[in-house]
Amino acid sequence: MTQEDKAPTPRNRDNKCSGPFLVSEAPPHYLSAVEYTDIPEMVRVLNLDKDIYNGTASFQYPYLKSHARTRIENAFVRDNASGYTNCWAMRTSPEGPMIGWIHAHFLPEDGTRVHPATGRDLKIGVIGYWVGPECVGKGYASRSARFVVQEYLFKERGCDIVRAEAYTHNRPSRKVIEAAGMSCEVEEWTAFIPKLQKDMVICCYAIHRDESTKSVVTDKTKDP
Repeated sequence: MTQEDKAPTPRNRDNKCSGPFLVSEAPPHYLSAVEYTDIPEMVRVLNLDKDIYNGTASFQYPYLKSHARTRIENAFVRDNASGYTNCWAMRTSPEGPMIGWIHAHFLPEDGTRVHPATGRDLKIGVIGYWVGPECVGKGYASRSARFVVQEYLFKERGCDIVRAEAYTHNRPSRKVIEAAGMSCEVEEWTAFIPKLQKDMVICCYAIHRDESTKSVVTDKTKDP
């Protein structure tokens, strides 16, 4: 039996924070849980050009149905274990076609990153996103990033810090991160990108929930 023949891991419908969430009324903008039914549109959008491939560390080109299924299934496995939805589709109506994607994950609470005042493990979230080329420049990524940072990661999950990364030369992606309220903490860090088989220069951004953690800056020697 091939991977394609196996029944995919379903999304737990009881996971918290699945949406749909109204991000903006004008223009209409919603975030709702990614579904397997999004695969055809996801594949179509990610094959329109190579901008998302060139701007991200992990997306393939050409982008296949198997790539989409694996990405969504892996997200469901993680989300089901946590009891929270952490991957959302950007849409222009609650059940409309996917026009983009935003996700969140969390750094391990393993004693590596601690609160400078209390010594407890810091809760640090990380966001990533893409928007289809047909909808670039219309604010969907910036609004989604602000919403996930403020309404989900800070208010719902209690994060102390939220981070994001971009290639240093990718000004559009950096503008999205900055629009979410983040400041650059590492301007240049060289990272090996397996799909490209070469080093790329990335920059690291963060936003802190309050002033008490401002001394804890991104350290790529220990932060994944």
